Amino acid sequence: MAKGGSAKMLYFVLYIVLITELLIVITERDELQENEKLIQEKLIGSIATSYRLPFTLNVSPKVTDFNLGAADRHESEVVFELGGLVSDSEKAGVVYTVKLAPGSRSLEGFASEGVNSVDNTSGTFRIERTNGSAKFLGSFRSEGDYKFIVSAKTRRVLPNYLTPQLLEILKRDIGDNAEKEVQSNDGKPETFSIIVKKQGGVKKSGASIIDG
Repeated sequence: MAKGGSAKMLYFVLYIVLITELLIVITERDELQENEKLIQEKLIGSIATSYRLPFTLNVSPKVTDFNLGAADRHESEVVFELGGLVSDSEKAGVVYTVKLAPGSRSLEGFASEGVNSVDNTSGTFRIERTNGSAKFLGSFRSEGDYKFIVSAKTRRVLPNYLTPQLLEILKRDIGDNAEKEVQSNDGKPETFSIIVKKQGGVKKSGASIIDG
């Protein structure tokens, strides 16, 4: 009887140990699931905020002095940088448009409807893209203070790295802001000027894009 009682006690202790270990595993699993859910909520919240806010367009430099006829430089260069876009698809789909600002003097060789990053990627005045950003290049022939406006547009595209379940949560969170065409800076164009002078005038260095 003593041996039988000891064996039963041993099995009982082992049973208690197993139950305890199982409870620990379940508790840790629940904590991990809670943490995972919290991380997902923060991720979706951050992405949703980006979709609600307008994407930004910045110009650098705002004023460029171009030395007409300088031997070491034949084109002016102005860089456009974007902010607030989430997915690679919407970055790739951005279309930039540059026009002469109202009141600016006319510019020889510059189309009256302006230039854009789809139809005008070559020529005297053109827009070249680099990793979602872009630069406006111009070859000027006459002196003057030329003022321009630039805008950008794209279609919001949801990121493809989310699971279908998270995508549905994101769609519900951002509502009408999903998959729609949007304008940079809420439709307000950015302005910049290029002051063209004869050789001997002041010339500022142009901005450049650094590929990441």
